Amino acid sequence: MQVKPVKTDKTAKCRPLPTAAEVAANPELVAPAPPRARRGIGTALGAGFLGALLAQLAEGAEPAVQPPPAAAFDAERAASDADAAAKAEAARQSVATLVAPMLQKALDEDGRGAFGCVAVDPPVFLSENEALNLIEQEFARAGVKLRDCYELTGFTRRLTDWDAMRDFEKAREDSTNSLASLYSDPKRPMKAFPGKWVFDFAAEDGSLLVEYLSFPDHKKLEDKEPGFSSVWGCNFPQCATRFREDLASRTNGAPVTVALFFDPLVSVYKWTKDGKAPRPGSRFEKMSEKEIIALDWKKRHEMLREDALDKLLEQVRFFLEWYGKR
Repeated sequence: MQVKPVKTDKTAKCRPLPTAAEVAANPELVAPAPPRARRGIGTALGAGFLGALLAQLAEGAEPAVQPPPAAAFDAERAASDADAAAKAEAARQSVATLVAPMLQKALDEDGRGAFGCVAVDPPVFLSENEALNLIEQEFARAGVKLRDCYELTGFTRRLTDWDAMRDFEKAREDSTNSLASLYSDPKRPMKAFPGKWVFDFAAEDGSLLVEYLSFPDHKKLEDKEPGFSSVWGCNFPQCATRFREDLASRTNGAPVTVALFFDPLVSVYKWTKDGKAPRPGSRFEKMSEKEIIALDWKKRHEMLREDALDKLLEQVRFFLEWYGKR
């Protein structure tokens, strides 16, 4: 069988559609064709289209409708695969180390103190055993069982390169805040090195890590220029914030959630530009200056310790509420 082009009468003209008046006079003009005729029409049209296409191919002509080239499909598929891979990588990084949010009230009001010539109202430290016992008991009440110690690696620590030359073109850090200026030097570059930290607690499956930042931990994490000074201070909110950023740099390994708490470093007074006043919400709030001065050191220390435990409990409960909603 030889395939030949379909011949058409180029002189034939299309019949115009009948007008409304013509249809009214002769309804058969728009009557549907019988089923067999419709099938014949469809078959004829299909055969005509196929024949025309085969004729074009036999004569070496390009078909009127070109399928997309294979390269286009390959490029589109590659772009789709790359996009999916990028999304998967972003999702993996986002869950490798999820550092839980911290209580904003604690970050704003607590965890700051200094000793030396500026220690006019020295803060009180919680003992680490007291803090860890409170944390463990509160987690147990929430149904989260903890075990001791878990070492985490794979994140990056960033510290000021104190041996590097200073860049005096950079903006000077606010030197009026004595506590903020104790850490890092914005005029020197940062250096990075592999991080490692042994957490106080971990969930039994290792998916949750818990750390209470005590004074010894602060000394390990602070970014202070080496040297001797008669004044030293603590800024746990700044220290914890930088540590959170370091931990979040971990993108490999099993996914973990990290909870950080810190010593509230409570003191009797809240200092403002207008002077001092007993801390709002503390056990000293309703006491007069005379009554505070009359307290012996042991009683004052006990009241401060109770305030500190209350504030730490607020941090822990804030986390547990967040953790329970995940």
